[in-house]
Amino acid sequence: MKFADFIPSRAIILDLKTTGKKEVMKEMVERIKEVFNLNTIKVNKAVEMLMKREEIGSTGIGNGFAVPHCKLDNLKSVVGAFARSSRGVGFNALDGVAINFIFLILAPSDNPTVNLQTLQHISQSIKQPLFGKFLRQAKNVKAISEIFKYADEQIKQCQLNEPCV
Repeated sequence: MKFADFIPSRAIILDLKTTGKKEVMKEMVERIKEVFNLNTIKVNKAVEMLMKREEIGSTGIGNGFAVPHCKLDNLKSVVGAFARSSRGVGFNALDGVAINFIFLILAPSDNPTVNLQTLQHISQSIKQPLFGKFLRQAKNVKAISEIFKYADEQIKQCQLNEPCV
């Protein structure tokens, strides 16, 4: 699995326009719908599902990262977007820190394995020591895409039992 498989460069938002959790999710779902040409996706329904998931527990996992996600019936594959917020978004993160980096994932409801694999891939990337620092310093979408490629390679090395960086 690679980031480009579910977050192409056009699905990267360099700086969010909104700062409220629900508004951020709407902005990101709209981007996903546009980038992946998903006419079957109802933006408000997807946001409603994402907010229901948040009621179970915050997807603000700490260190400035959030990974809101949900499963939808009308998807054939995992799709996502990445957004950066210079102002920070209140996500009720586990550590209480405002969120600067959001990976929003929509997964097919009939394939729970791919959803878990995607969340694991993001989690492994976030655990890399310099990942957040590099994302914060990235000047453009191309730089963020390169950071994602580097993270993909690091994960691949770890899976091959090579030294992890």
